[in-house]
Amino acid sequence: MIFANMSFMAQFLAACDNIFVKGVVLAIAMDTFLGCLRAAKYHKWNSSVGIDGGIRKAGMLVSVLFLVMVDMLLHFNALSLCGKDMQMMLAQGGITNLGVAEFFCIVYIMYEATSILKNMLLCDLPVPAGLKDKLAHWLAEMTEETKVDIVAVVEEENKKRGAT
Repeated sequence: MIFANMSFMAQFLAACDNIFVKGVVLAIAMDTFLGCLRAAKYHKWNSSVGIDGGIRKAGMLVSVLFLVMVDMLLHFNALSLCGKDMQMMLAQGGITNLGVAEFFCIVYIMYEATSILKNMLLCDLPVPAGLKDKLAHWLAEMTEETKVDIVAVVEEENKKRGAT
């Protein structure tokens, strides 16, 4: 019985060792880091926002691990619906399986990427001016996670740069 459990654990760890799961972990780490920088810049450490974000990020990680187990049980691979040429091209990039876990990983990475972009702009990281304005307007329309008027912040920073 012990060996059967070890075999499952080895299979589970191997299944978690894919680019999608690593991408989620990297996106969560980057968003957390930039969120801390943003909080330090504005001197606003809001524990309720931090706790909510931490719970959301922990939920993402736990759901990814759960969905990896679901994929192990179901053996579902959406790549089987693609043509052989597409499968070979993706295999060259290391993508040989696209199950339920990978789909949700893509969704979580896109969600975290939006938050990373917002934190980058609010931390005033160097972004080309035209792109910065477009990103600010897009993020203002697409996100509601904070009460910050990102367009106003970016325009204020642009004015400061123009005055100096």
